[in-house]
Amino acid sequence: MRIIISFLLAFLSYTGLSYAQINYILDVSVDTKNGSLKAAATVKTDSPVNIKIYTDGLDVQAVLYGKKKLPVDRGVYSLKITPEKDLTIIYSAKFQDYNSQDIITDEAVSLLNNWYPYLDKLAFYRLRVEIDKGFVLVSEAENWKVENRDNRSVYSFEFPYPLEHIHLIGTKKWIVQEKEYNGIKVQTYFFERDKDLSEKFLDKTVQYIKEYEKRIGKFPYKRFAVVENFFPTGYSMPTFTLIGQRIIRFPFVINSSLPHEILHQWFGCSVYVDDQKGNWAEGLTTYLSDYYYSEDKKHYRKNTILKYLAYGKPDYPLKDFRGKTDTRSEAIGYGKTMMVFYMLEEIIGKEKFTEFLSQLYTNYRFKKASWEDIKNIVNRITDDYYLWFFEQWVNRAGMPQLDVSVEDHSLKDDGFHVKISVKQKQPYRLKLNIFVKTYLGIEKKTFWISKKEQTLDILTDDEPLEVYVDRDYQIFRDLQWEEINPVVYFTLADKNAVVYSQDNMVYVPVSGYYREGVLKNPDQFSYSDIYNKNVVILGGDNPVVKRIFGKKLPQKTSYVEVFKNPFGDRNVVTVFNLKSVMQAKMAIGRIKHYGKYSKIVFEGFRITDKKIKNYQNGIKLKVRQKAEIVSEEGIKEFRDMVNNALSHRVIYIGEQHTMFSNHAMQLNIIKALYEKYPKIAVGMEMFQRSKQDVIDRYLKGEIDEKRFLKESEYYKAWKYNYHLYRPIIQFCREKGIPIIGLNADKDIIRKVSQKGIESLSREEVKKLPEDMDFVNFGYIEYLKDIFAEHGSSVTKKKKFSSFLQSQIIWDETMAQTASEYITKNPDRKLIILAGGGHIRYRYGIPSRVERRTGERGLTILMDDQLKKGISDYMIYTAHLTGEKERKIGVYVEETGKGLKVDKVIKDSPAEKAGIKKGDIIIRFNGRQINDIIDLKIELFFSQGENEIVVKRNGKEIKMNIQLE
Repeated sequence: MRIIISFLLAFLSYTGLSYAQINYILDVSVDTKNGSLKAAATVKTDSPVNIKIYTDGLDVQAVLYGKKKLPVDRGVYSLKITPEKDLTIIYSAKFQDYNSQDIITDEAVSLLNNWYPYLDKLAFYRLRVEIDKGFVLVSEAENWKVENRDNRSVYSFEFPYPLEHIHLIGTKKWIVQEKEYNGIKVQTYFFERDKDLSEKFLDKTVQYIKEYEKRIGKFPYKRFAVVENFFPTGYSMPTFTLIGQRIIRFPFVINSSLPHEILHQWFGCSVYVDDQKGNWAEGLTTYLSDYYYSEDKKHYRKNTILKYLAYGKPDYPLKDFRGKTDTRSEAIGYGKTMMVFYMLEEIIGKEKFTEFLSQLYTNYRFKKASWEDIKNIVNRITDDYYLWFFEQWVNRAGMPQLDVSVEDHSLKDDGFHVKISVKQKQPYRLKLNIFVKTYLGIEKKTFWISKKEQTLDILTDDEPLEVYVDRDYQIFRDLQWEEINPVVYFTLADKNAVVYSQDNMVYVPVSGYYREGVLKNPDQFSYSDIYNKNVVILGGDNPVVKRIFGKKLPQKTSYVEVFKNPFGDRNVVTVFNLKSVMQAKMAIGRIKHYGKYSKIVFEGFRITDKKIKNYQNGIKLKVRQKAEIVSEEGIKEFRDMVNNALSHRVIYIGEQHTMFSNHAMQLNIIKALYEKYPKIAVGMEMFQRSKQDVIDRYLKGEIDEKRFLKESEYYKAWKYNYHLYRPIIQFCREKGIPIIGLNADKDIIRKVSQKGIESLSREEVKKLPEDMDFVNFGYIEYLKDIFAEHGSSVTKKKKFSSFLQSQIIWDETMAQTASEYITKNPDRKLIILAGGGHIRYRYGIPSRVERRTGERGLTILMDDQLKKGISDYMIYTAHLTGEKERKIGVYVEETGKGLKVDKVIKDSPAEKAGIKKGDIIIRFNGRQINDIIDLKIELFFSQGENEIVVKRNGKEIKMNIQLE
């Protein structure tokens, strides 16, 4: 350390830089009987320095600079002082105004403001005070001594660090208690009636000091005192804090105010504020104390914004905040600044923010720090450039206004996409947290926005229902009407409210508060008068209550209750229902301390209950209509259906094949069951049981997806858009969930449907289930209706008996495959995905599995006809857009050696690429194309620009073809 100091001294000497040390000696004699003092203030320096010293409000008798006398009536002295000459001001002053915090009586002394010549520079103070014996005095000091002379005491305070101001407070009524912690003398100066609180305050003070030392650095001083004051104050000065006797017993004092004032010992009382460039210390202290120790931090942030919306207009930049002068300045300088430091920590991270605190304290201890200094520290520790952050939050007034709306949503292979538009009137660069509500829970996404208008593409794993933008109030922003809680802040902020009074003398103190407003009798009520206005109704029995709320409000209890004004944009209606003038006077005075509440209940002069009407949190956007789930018991929730499904071995989900919304719901159910019971398998009608080995190899990662599609004969056996099923298959592959191909070979089903079972070969017959039920007459009648729906073009070509046989073989094969699986895997549940026709009334698969295994299972149908007994659950889903399969726009025929183009669609990718009728497509992106399935598979995985090769007149021609 000595080496570092020597180096610095050498550096300063070498560069010619020097800093004057100013010593300020203040010698005071207090006359308590006359409420006055006489004093001499002497300013010395060790090197030349320009100073200003202010004497407003003081009776100056003499001003000496060295031996030279200066005029005594200037009020402010601007001069350059040197080591050779001292500046001395001899003055007196009277302090007898009980409405001022500067007062001298025979019982108490409070000198907090203009009681000595104020110096515009930091100085080392030595204070000597002569006062009546019996007084106990407190001032900024780590060490002090008291000498008693007859009936007078002389206090000598010394403070070894530079100070901005010095204060003096004293009384004969304090009882002093203390304890030691880590070399720090911790004290309480409490009045007799509150001495029982001393031990608790001492312990809590030590606790807070310990916690702050971990985050910031060692406590700045060797002493800290909690001093009970006769005024309702909450001030912190170096080495002590003042807390008013009226509030000292309130719980918020020891839990919120005390840590706030202790923290000021670091920020404000040792790292000083450069007031001319903005007071940052109040907001930082609020963030690290009041906010840090709050129980519900999200609501603290929201309440901070609500208070700003109520009081903070017109706004001004934080760089112009000097100190708290009213509720408006508090909402801006404390509240908004607190949120700025919260957002800063959210951006740079907890570790870097702790480093910032440490460097701010270490580098600026007993110096003045500005927002510019804070910005420079942040830039240095993050190795980044945060000019934008401080420019928008410190140098600019106001707050962001977000206009958010849903543009589109769809299901794609990588998940669900929700596109939202975000507009800002004045662009801010913001870290925007978005919460998406799904059937399975909440997904959090984070975006950065910085433009007037941006479109955000939100990708979610699960089906989105609602989006909440900034749900937890992590941005200091304007709120939408739906988010705003009707709270007392709005009641008190607008003194120009419309007041409806019944001339009841009880409410005189309340109507007096709103004397700037419009006072009306109930018979003068008009809806136009309350449009976009804050309204105050005096008395729960006031007829205006029923005009607005359509009913009476309680009248027996005493309360203040705030409602949203249904005729206002951001306005409230407040009902005061009180019993006496004294209660009304107490209420209008005390509710300012309970601004975040919507209802305050009184019993006499005590507050017995407080309530918050918390409305919507975050900007809420509806993405999709929630599915309607119906059972014979009525409307059900998704979770109810899932919990029911967990009690079954087999769950059947019947689909409408081409509806993406159905497959999204299937995936929801699979995920929900997997989350609670991971031992599941998924049986799929879409795959033939003969291709099980191919399915298994793909799920294990032994073959790629193109080979899987080719060898499983997906496009041959099923043909539907693979995008419909791909998210389900990918989820199963990711989680190791077995997929069971349930279906019979497509060729067998096709053959039977055309010519009946008798057309099958012996080898084909061997592939059929041994046991098949052809005599379920309810099913037969059902299938007759289905057969008839196909129209005459089908019924003329096929016999119903063949159709019936093919359907039963289809169902029996899937039922047998499912039964074999659950028998071999008794610990697994099987979720069967199939067309609704195989599930309805349990005719198809469910009854045939039950016949084989005894497992009844649970049946779920989607977007089907609601009929008695058709299924256990019916789900009606909202439309959902999905990915279309890519096409190049040609009609082709297979040649065995490529695809011959029979027709090219106008304006299609094929026409734009130059493909012509008669061309034979032989390769796509280097892959040989032998049949239509080869081309479908290649197109599925292609986009943008691709290479296609055709044969034309015996010659190969390469072309570039552009796909979406």
